Amino acid sequence: MRVRWGTAFFALTLFASQLAADNEWDREGRALSSDCGALFKSFSAVKSCATFLFHDGKPVRMSIPTSVVPGGGTAIGAMYVQPLSIHNWAESNVTAEGGSSLREFWYGNIVATLNHRRFGGDWNTARDAFQLQIYAHARGLPLMPFYGIGPHTARSSLTDFKERDVTAGVSVFNPLKSWIALGGGVEYYSTKVGGVHEPGVQSIDGSYNEASAPGMDHQPAFAHYSVFAQPRGSWSRTRITSRAGYEYFEDPGGHYSTRKFRAEYLQKIYPETQSERTGGPGGSTRKQPKYDSVLYIAGRFTAESASSGSAVPFYLEETIGGSDINGVPTLRGFQDYRFRGPDLFVLQTQYERRLLPDSPTGSNPSTLRKIAGGLGILAFYDVGEVALRASDLGFGNVRHSFGFGLTFWSGEKVWFRAYVGLGSGEGAHTFFGVTDPSAQAPHL
Repeated sequence: MRVRWGTAFFALTLFASQLAADNEWDREGRALSSDCGALFKSFSAVKSCATFLFHDGKPVRMSIPTSVVPGGGTAIGAMYVQPLSIHNWAESNVTAEGGSSLREFWYGNIVATLNHRRFGGDWNTARDAFQLQIYAHARGLPLMPFYGIGPHTARSSLTDFKERDVTAGVSVFNPLKSWIALGGGVEYYSTKVGGVHEPGVQSIDGSYNEASAPGMDHQPAFAHYSVFAQPRGSWSRTRITSRAGYEYFEDPGGHYSTRKFRAEYLQKIYPETQSERTGGPGGSTRKQPKYDSVLYIAGRFTAESASSGSAVPFYLEETIGGSDINGVPTLRGFQDYRFRGPDLFVLQTQYERRLLPDSPTGSNPSTLRKIAGGLGILAFYDVGEVALRASDLGFGNVRHSFGFGLTFWSGEKVWFRAYVGLGSGEGAHTFFGVTDPSAQAPHL
């Protein structure tokens, strides 16, 4: 097996001399012994060890196992974090990480994140910080499915291609008010795609050409520009996050220059409430939302186009079905990347609920009770469609899927989901995966 650790971990040596001087490695070794020394003796030891390995370890910790892209297998890797001490830029750092899966999908990232207190003084009512990121990403995807372009493709048309991406750029996120934020970025984007010539694989270049899959013959390096607005709102029992943005991929040769408009919406509704003590005299209580009972309503619309005589490369087109290349779930009853096109919409609803309530304060629940207390259920329904022109979008060719599954909660957040998607007419589609509860993106 060829594991490309060189690309993934090249940045981990940047601060080695400083680490040696500060004895960071010795401190990490002592912390590892303390938190993981009793790993197999109790459930709490497992939790403390996992917390150290995946969250608290300094300067290096393990990355949470994840898929580089859906279908790429679980990637195991490590992360190096170097805090930056800059006046008025609290919680800033440089992060380098990388990993690889057994299927040889790999990734490597280095990101400098600079967080500044919000600008504007009392006029700015936002609670989050201004953020500037300088980054470089690379990933290798040796086997990616391609069913063709448009709403009428068949599973029998499945072929495969390989892809390697490199991006480097700068992004800005600027909260203006509690209900609105703006952002944008500029980056260098380079990708290389090609056929997969291995036994048992139907290669893309054996069934498609430049006319049926634009971008197969030539992949230029793009200058990628983006701007977006992020309206959001929070009330007692509902939270809304949305995003509308414009992107431009500039091909120096002009043939593949592409424009994209994308809008996303996510609403979280908490239909149940619970009583909480206020701490005031008389043991008074107040009603609070039950955050482990959540109804999600989500939607996405994308319109992508090129100038007359130009073409949108197929690898820049978005997909629906299963999860897309960014791990965003869409039509979960279909296979990953099932439908691809320049224009699309998706509407989704999902309900999640933890089965057992939290243990009473001060109680000492059994190990079985702790495990069972983290289990939850989910159910969902999705509709969506892709089209070759935005004017063709409608409900005439809309696809449906529904499903159910299990979740694992910690606190008021979901960390793991497992579900089965049905209703596609193409068989069941299953998903098992770790989620990122800190993600604030406006999608499921």
